[in-house]
Amino acid sequence: MKTRFLSGRGSCWRRGFAAFAGLLFLATAFAAPEDQALPAPDFPPGLDWLNVDKPLSLADLRGKVVILDFWTYGCVNCIHVMEELARLRQRFGHQIAVIGVHSPKFDHEADPKALRRILARYQRDEPVVNDPEHLMMRRYGVRAWPTLAVIDPSGRYVGKAAGEGQEARLALAIEKLLALHQGQIDDRPLALSLDAVPARGWFAAPEKIATGTGLVAISDSRLHRILVTDAEGRVSHRIGGPEAGFQDGGFVEARFRAPRGLVFDAEGRLYVADTGNHAIRRIDLKAGQVVTLAGTGRKGLRDSRQTDPLALDLRSPWDLALDGNQLYIAMAGDHRIWRLDLVRDRLAPFAGSGHEGIDNGDLADASFSQPSGLALRDGKLYVADPEASAVREIDLAQGRVSTLAGRGLFDFGDRDGPLVTARLQHAQAVLSWGEDQLLIADTYNHKLKRLDLTARRLATLLGDGQAGSPHGDLKPGLDEPGGLARLGDQVLIADTNNGRILAFDPATGKVRVWEPRES
Repeated sequence: MKTRFLSGRGSCWRRGFAAFAGLLFLATAFAAPEDQALPAPDFPPGLDWLNVDKPLSLADLRGKVVILDFWTYGCVNCIHVMEELARLRQRFGHQIAVIGVHSPKFDHEADPKALRRILARYQRDEPVVNDPEHLMMRRYGVRAWPTLAVIDPSGRYVGKAAGEGQEARLALAIEKLLALHQGQIDDRPLALSLDAVPARGWFAAPEKIATGTGLVAISDSRLHRILVTDAEGRVSHRIGGPEAGFQDGGFVEARFRAPRGLVFDAEGRLYVADTGNHAIRRIDLKAGQVVTLAGTGRKGLRDSRQTDPLALDLRSPWDLALDGNQLYIAMAGDHRIWRLDLVRDRLAPFAGSGHEGIDNGDLADASFSQPSGLALRDGKLYVADPEASAVREIDLAQGRVSTLAGRGLFDFGDRDGPLVTARLQHAQAVLSWGEDQLLIADTYNHKLKRLDLTARRLATLLGDGQAGSPHGDLKPGLDEPGGLARLGDQVLIADTNNGRILAFDPATGKVRVWEPRES
């Protein structure tokens, strides 16, 4: 959970999944006489609305329990709240109305075109209002992402709560409000107008790429599948998809939910960070089987004393790196790096306190901010730390964490040059390259950058800072690149929002679309 002080840029709250802001749903809101409750502030005019044909007002929502979901789309905690709200919508149907109030943290997130693609990628099908100036946050006194505010069926403000883990409290509040307003409930569905954002060819939202043993593997979070090809792009396996699920077994029946990180082992087996299922899976390409190594399919809310990986509730594993029998996991949802010993079958936090931040130091004391990309090199583990727009370094022998680029949760931009002054914007992938280089997917700047470990400098290799398009009649270029892998002398780039893979040659600067094909 992140806090933004509206008078300026602030810091992050300690992880607290039941932390409250403002009125407590049950202790205060229902103790006050209903005639003393204040009318809820309405939506400001002039904002962009998505998934509906016209802007909504609170009058349009009268007769429903309204939940305002204040979110910003790069925030993993906000993604977790989507899961909770989806279950509430399934339980209470059209008696409730969830309205997404998108209050962007990063400059790029304010772009309504970018938000439109994200709604399709996240499969959000409720009305969403884009509020780049945070007008609604001010009206409701919201200071953190995510925050949920509740409005009763008569249009009066009930209260708000910040952070994850509010599902049970919200359900109780909804039940009480529905009972209090019995006879006034409007259970008709809202009129929606969902944008069709079709997959382009093989991909809808390619996320991460892995290469090894002559193979290429690509995860697609929107199609919920893994595509495996040979080095020339000839497709050998489609594993999972098109619908989400959590099932082991053969490649036809196996299911994933928004998979991301991938890594091959020396035997050609493929490990998967099954992000939406909060699990680690393994694909045996020879046997044609998918098995779960860690995770229950449930999102964890707190640390567990469990040592059995299959009994642990994990939190959005996002990327993987393999060093012998040690599988490192970028656990974006709890702001730590975990490690799975594949021989001893033991999984535990490895680095990070669990507080969201950018603190350096010993493994247990350091802090990360939604780690989402990993790369091993010369006894060090490099981490793309997007909510701090940072690149971090873990010295595995010394057990120390340091920061190469980045300064804080609200310090971001697009600036090359010395690392001490360089700026990234929500970088999500890192790749070891050459003798002394890292390549960075500077995701919200739509760039591929090179970090020189010797000269301690950052430089742009590809991209002009503007979201591009795969279509010839529009400006070509990257749009939220999220994954990188090496294939010979070329870099494969998951051009996520453009739904394609690019092959880039750093030596010549040439770039082309890398298109899979039927074998």
